[in-house]
Amino acid sequence: MQSDSGSILTIPREGDAMVRIYVELGPGTRAKDVTLEHIKTAIQQVFRPYHLEFASVYWWSVYPIGQRIADHFSQSNRVFLTGDACHTHSPKAGQGMNVSLQDGYNIGWKLASMLKGQAGPELLETYTLERQKVADTLINWDKIWAKQMSSLGKNEGGFLDANGKIDFSEVFVKAEAFTAGLTVTYDDSIITQANESNQQVATNLHVGMRLQGVQVIRFCDAKVMQSVNALPSDGRWRVIVFPGDIRQKSASAKLDRVSSIASKRNLVLTT
Repeated sequence: MQSDSGSILTIPREGDAMVRIYVELGPGTRAKDVTLEHIKTAIQQVFRPYHLEFASVYWWSVYPIGQRIADHFSQSNRVFLTGDACHTHSPKAGQGMNVSLQDGYNIGWKLASMLKGQAGPELLETYTLERQKVADTLINWDKIWAKQMSSLGKNEGGFLDANGKIDFSEVFVKAEAFTAGLTVTYDDSIITQANESNQQVATNLHVGMRLQGVQVIRFCDAKVMQSVNALPSDGRWRVIVFPGDIRQKSASAKLDRVSSIASKRNLVLTT
């Protein structure tokens, strides 16, 4: 919502019982001096000429926006920073939680692989290599995001549709994949080799990017499921084979060869 008094971002919460409201306070505001009444007044000013009443407030906080990045994400392969410990940014797009989950998964499997003797300590160095680029991209995007949020309704910019009206929801939706971490692409390292890979073999799979989840049918029991549920994070390594249409003899023969190789190496093959 935009008005001459500022802008508001509202997010309906679960159960239709709550609504989260973000409102920008005036320049020079000190977080420690803000009370709940200050926040309510700022919200009501944006809503004018309509009147807004608060039945109850479950939680509130004041968040000074600042885009900052830690100088180091790890120390001696013994201390690692993840999530919001790596940087600060605006709280308006959920990117803090999403990046934190991604960080935890990233450092988690690498620590487990090293502790189980499957990899050396050099694997841990890829965490900072990958994480630093994500942080830089995220902060640069958040600077633009926060600035546009502040300018809405003040004739200082913003996003306009074909009719000259601000359509912020469209921008929010387009940014969803980024803020959710789905479009993160890691550079080449000892575990990512995009420059030496043949991308044309699988044009929809991008080296360095996470495997996108899709609905699949498990052949052994005809169960419909999301591909991510077929690959639980239990510490095991998996090789995914895309043989093509196995109703064709050429594709079926390829899968048979994979099965033969797997059995010789005591590997479990599931379809």
